[in-house]
Amino acid sequence: MSHERSPIPVFLPVCPRLLAFAAAALFLTVARSVHAQSTDSQPNAVGKQRTALYLKGIHIPLKEIEGDLNHLAVTSESCRAEYGAKSCGLPDKPLGSDKLEERYGYYVKDSVEARFNGHGVRVERRNWERPAAPDSK
Repeated sequence: MSHERSPIPVFLPVCPRLLAFAAAALFLTVARSVHAQSTDSQPNAVGKQRTALYLKGIHIPLKEIEGDLNHLAVTSESCRAEYGAKSCGLPDKPLGSDKLEERYGYYVKDSVEARFNGHGVRVERRNWERPAAPDSK
């Protein structure tokens, strides 16, 4: 009978530490991912992404920004589910097409242009008139 040592007893003391480290690393990675996704789908973040994509779409063919558009579509729908269509700048009615031009119009162009046309900054004369200089006598 030979007494060969099994590698298992040597590995067991190391295994719990390694396992705890791996679990902590996995938890941190998942937590960052969930936080990033929830931050991306907030109405302000979606609006910024939409505006950036609108500006790209002016200069670049739509086919080249399709990946970004698909990402925006996913975050926009997450935003809709959490905050509602109006808060996220989306129509109440869902998109009924999978054509690239129609997706761009639905998720980007229509929303940005509506914001520029209907909800722009109001400039009032009293906001830009220079205040009168104080009388110096």
